Amino acid sequence: MVVKKSRPTYFPLPGKAWFHRAGLLLMAVSALALMVMSKTRNPGVEKLRGGITDVMAPVLETVARPLDALHDAGAWVTDMSRLRAENTLLRNRNIQLLRWQAAARDMEDENRSLRALLNVLPAEKNHYVTARVVSDLGGPYVHSALIDGGSAGGIRKDQAVINENGLVGRIVDVGASSARVLLLTDINSRIPVIAERANEKSILAGNNSALPSLSYLSGDSRISVGDRIVTSGDGGVFPKGIPVGIVTSVDKEAVSVQPFVDPSRVEYVSVIDYAF
Repeated sequence: MVVKKSRPTYFPLPGKAWFHRAGLLLMAVSALALMVMSKTRNPGVEKLRGGITDVMAPVLETVARPLDALHDAGAWVTDMSRLRAENTLLRNRNIQLLRWQAAARDMEDENRSLRALLNVLPAEKNHYVTARVVSDLGGPYVHSALIDGGSAGGIRKDQAVINENGLVGRIVDVGASSARVLLLTDINSRIPVIAERANEKSILAGNNSALPSLSYLSGDSRISVGDRIVTSGDGGVFPKGIPVGIVTSVDKEAVSVQPFVDPSRVEYVSVIDYAF
């Protein structure tokens, strides 16, 4: 038979409870006494009240310090929350300003390109159409590009295509709202040109490389490296004087020309409707 041990029972001491009640009573009596003394003008009472005040002041100050610290902490949290909200607002505004700045720079570059394009249009032009290059194409043409202008805008086959730097190529296919440009570097490209310094005419022939060459030069040609090549106006396709490129090498096999236009950097072009 297992006998369970019972836990000892503790009873509160009567003296401790009495002391607690006595303390509360004493505090109540003291508070009442202070209230009565505050109405009394007896010098002794006033001196006693002053002594009690001197004793209580440090106690109240000590008690007030944590409360002041708590208040300061609450104010700090409020300030930090406000600063965090302002920081988030400023960050969002900064992002928006950066987007506007990027858009403004794009518009500035586009405007500069279009203004430069207007400056190189030949004086003999009757009409021109400005279009954007929308795609580089392969297929039957090694070096060609698609523009977002077509017959609806007055673009026709064999018209000259230029940008702000000079001749880009010529129109070879035309749709209602798009057209294909054959670049100078394509093997099928043939452009009548003239060397300005030597005053010698020839044909700029593409060869599917970055440097087309001059064909049909005379045996005593005076063309040299650095000569500027422009369109001659022969053949009734291109206006005279459109910048084409610079001669970069001269040898017995070929005279190479570096075009002024880099096809990879062409964004806007003008198609010239030229009348002789």
